Amino acid sequence: AVLSALAGGAPGAERARLTERAMSADQPPAGSGAGAQVAKRRRLEVPPVKCLDRETYLAKMKEVLSPMVQIGAMYSSLVDGIVTDPELMALPIHDHAIVRGHAVFDTCSVVNGRLYRVDIHLDRHIDSALSARIPLPFGESSEACKERMRTIIAQTVVASGFRNASVRYYTSVGPGNFGVTPDGCRPAFYVVVMGKAASVIKAEDMKGIREYTVDLPLKPGMLAKTKSNNYMLNVLTAMASKDRGGNYGILVDDEGCIAESCVLNCTFITKDRRLITPSFDKILAGTSVRKIMDVAHRLVAEGVLTAVSQEKIQVATAKECVEMLLSGGDTHLVPVTHWDDKPVGTGHVGEVTKRLIQLVKEDAEEGVDDHYDLEYA
Repeated sequence: AVLSALAGGAPGAERARLTERAMSADQPPAGSGAGAQVAKRRRLEVPPVKCLDRETYLAKMKEVLSPMVQIGAMYSSLVDGIVTDPELMALPIHDHAIVRGHAVFDTCSVVNGRLYRVDIHLDRHIDSALSARIPLPFGESSEACKERMRTIIAQTVVASGFRNASVRYYTSVGPGNFGVTPDGCRPAFYVVVMGKAASVIKAEDMKGIREYTVDLPLKPGMLAKTKSNNYMLNVLTAMASKDRGGNYGILVDDEGCIAESCVLNCTFITKDRRLITPSFDKILAGTSVRKIMDVAHRLVAEGVLTAVSQEKIQVATAKECVEMLLSGGDTHLVPVTHWDDKPVGTGHVGEVTKRLIQLVKEDAEEGVDDHYDLEYA
């Protein structure tokens, strides 16, 4: 009778009472010996649901993704192919990039139809993969893998049709199971090409931002120097700064020295016109700050700067500097005009910072050292 009432659609409260009575019937009465302390079993009533078919799922996914970041194309080594339909851009749910965060990533830029700085990023990417004990997905050597990855990145960019874009690529131990180690997984390489609007750095940031020191721990050494998918501390750093009206946050190490921002390196101009930036012993070796140091030597030759140096920078020293900037994403140099509610220098974008922005922009658009022309259909 109880089951008949449930099947017949009794009102919600009555169904719950009937279910409980039905389950209670299976339990020994209170105080009846060994079974007296047995907890009452519970049953969860689950409304019936219809599984989506392939067409319905893809249509819904397309609708959900339409207002989100624009991705022009994605490559997956699992199928060794490129797709341009956003709803098809997916990873298996048991890829260990998701299951355990056992993956590394890196970036490069597309500037006026040319790949910019892809080689320096790929060198760091392969080093990260080896550090994370991720089998390289292509070739029998690091160099062969790098060449294959570069070709795939170029093909994916061309397929996107974007001539100015950000590229992000991932190497994972891959899908296979929900285990801890990568045993049974298939290494995977993924590439996505995004429009410039997807950049973490916004155009208005280039006019100068406010920033705040954040009290969060640094990543341990290996994770700091390996560009892994584990960015929880990076995310919390940016969130903590935003809570106070900042953007990306400034991290300080256990010696009271400047470390880095959430996804950006820090650079300062001292009163005696030295360009200084933290050494890479506790932080990621940023490719953008390395370009800044490279072009800054031209300003030394011009007499605009007196020196370029990587060194330990105490917070007190940094706060006496007359200019401050953050850098990342190859072409993004972000002036910091106020730090912890006090002006940096004059509280405006400094002249040296303006020149550095100009020189990096010229290198990206007109340089030849780390560029590859692409042939679009």
